[in-house]
Amino acid sequence: MKSITFEQKNYALFRAVMGVNMLIHGAGRLFGDYSGFISKMSGMFDNTFIPELFVKAGAHLISPIELIFGIMLLVGFKTRLSILILNFNMLMLISGVCILQKWELAGLQMAYVLYLFFLGNFINLNKVSVDEMLGETQN
Repeated sequence: MKSITFEQKNYALFRAVMGVNMLIHGAGRLFGDYSGFISKMSGMFDNTFIPELFVKAGAHLISPIELIFGIMLLVGFKTRLSILILNFNMLMLISGVCILQKWELAGLQMAYVLYLFFLGNFINLNKVSVDEMLGETQN
């Protein structure tokens, strides 16, 4: 059995940190005041050009995506897919905050995008993962 390098262990922890972050974001809303979250999101976009149907659909998607793909990222299952889906989720969130002209929040969310970029860019280090146990290629 090939020994696991420091870089591979470090990547696993780096990946797990984002997984836990997303998992808790999603779970906190879903198992907390989910309807309040949906209402708050809808209210924020009342004075924008985005139809309420789209706002509510997006609001309903955000938390389950964060929970499901956060768990997958945490354990390293379908890591590539998880990174891409979470990046798409960030695209939805950043689009919304930019429409609301909340530039500080958009800047903060860009840190998540950068983090996900590094996870994807260094995917070849994803050796401590369910993907590796299942023989998924990382290149």
